Amino acid sequence: MDGTSFGRYRLLELIGEGGMGKVHRAYDTLTDRIVALKVLHEHTAADPGFRERFRREAHAAARLSEPHVVPIHHYGEIEGRLYLDMRLIEGTDLKTLLALHGPMAPAVAVSVVEQVAAALDAAHAAGLVHRDVKPSNMLVSARDFVYLIDFGIARSAQDKGLTSTGATIGTFHYMAPERFTTGQGDARSDVYALACVLHECLTGAHPYPGDSLEQQISGHLTVAPPRPSQVRPGVPAGFDQVIAQAMAKSPDDRYFTAGGLAADAKRALTTEPHTNTATTVVLDPGTARIVNTGNRPQPRSLPATALLLGEDSTSRPGGDSDDPAPTPGRRTSTKRRACLLAAAVVVVAAGAAAVGYAAVDVPPPATPVNARPAPAVEPVRPRPTPSAAPTPATPSAPVTTRPIQPTGQSEPVPDPGGSTGPDGGLPAPASPADPYYPDPYSDPYYDPYYSE
Repeated sequence: MDGTSFGRYRLLELIGEGGMGKVHRAYDTLTDRIVALKVLHEHTAADPGFRERFRREAHAAARLSEPHVVPIHHYGEIEGRLYLDMRLIEGTDLKTLLALHGPMAPAVAVSVVEQVAAALDAAHAAGLVHRDVKPSNMLVSARDFVYLIDFGIARSAQDKGLTSTGATIGTFHYMAPERFTTGQGDARSDVYALACVLHECLTGAHPYPGDSLEQQISGHLTVAPPRPSQVRPGVPAGFDQVIAQAMAKSPDDRYFTAGGLAADAKRALTTEPHTNTATTVVLDPGTARIVNTGNRPQPRSLPATALLLGEDSTSRPGGDSDDPAPTPGRRTSTKRRACLLAAAVVVVAAGAAAVGYAAVDVPPPATPVNARPAPAVEPVRPRPTPSAAPTPATPSAPVTTRPIQPTGQSEPVPDPGGSTGPDGGLPAPASPADPYYPDPYSDPYYDPYYSE
């Protein structure tokens, strides 16, 4: 193989470069394999404090067994240059994917964050802080498996301050506020940076606009956390709260672990985007008011019949003033409700008419002020049964029924109790001696049946 020799390695191809050094595709002549070799800049080895910390952190990172952490084979110093020998991952970094394809679907973004969070929690448990969590340090390989790389510049949680040269390690777009103010950071700073990555995966944009140092410092220190559901339509609203907590200005207000952030992000997938959804609130038995949970339009009143007929008012957004033009589906639903309401009225009216017809054929006239009160129930003589002897009718009160006529006159009707007239089925003609004979000159509302 052709290439520049670097100790036991042959540098075949430059595959990446950052502020701390360069990454080469290299051939390890000792193990006979292709590796990713990161060679740090010369000035880093000139600092004894940095060189010692690099060895300590590389040793701790090499002991991590988390699958989402790129394995470290060897580390050390060759020709006055510090290096890291890592597994070569065939994949594309997340920064390149976002540049090519734009923002991700929320479920895909959550999957990326979950895998990176597993790597961070393992590093934090070992006492390491990554300090440079960003899309370019996340490699996506086959089957969307994500690796967190570049633990070579990670620092121990017990170390204080920056490097002896005062160099800031990290990328401004993803740096927590305390990194700008005190220069110190811990596991919660990595959680903050992971939230910035989540926002970028959801929206395709950095949390705070601008590329200058002043704009980024101002955003991270003074501007409220962004709301991804407002930046990109369709993002579930639950992500707003996740980003707000993970990017809190105070480290004490953030998630304690990266896994806690990932768990809440996964739950946020079940929430709905911000829309003009409405909820029905019943105020009294006859009115329902539409209360909007989004932009709160004007209230709408619905008749009680709409609720009784099972109308779902939650599907009717907006108020009366800004109600959109009715669609064919809405017109059909309105006609159907009108037909149901008319049918209900007809049924009630028919029932009332049937009850009234059973009680009396013709409605009686209005009762005068001086009229005698009628008894609650009119007495009815029982019919004789086959097993009992017939009871003779009382002459003074024959059992007959007469419909009340508006003129006060009446026609003889068949006697339900038997045959009393000459025709065998009709009573004898009425005469003035008959107590039921009406006097046209007397009170038309007086009934001699109830004689004093």
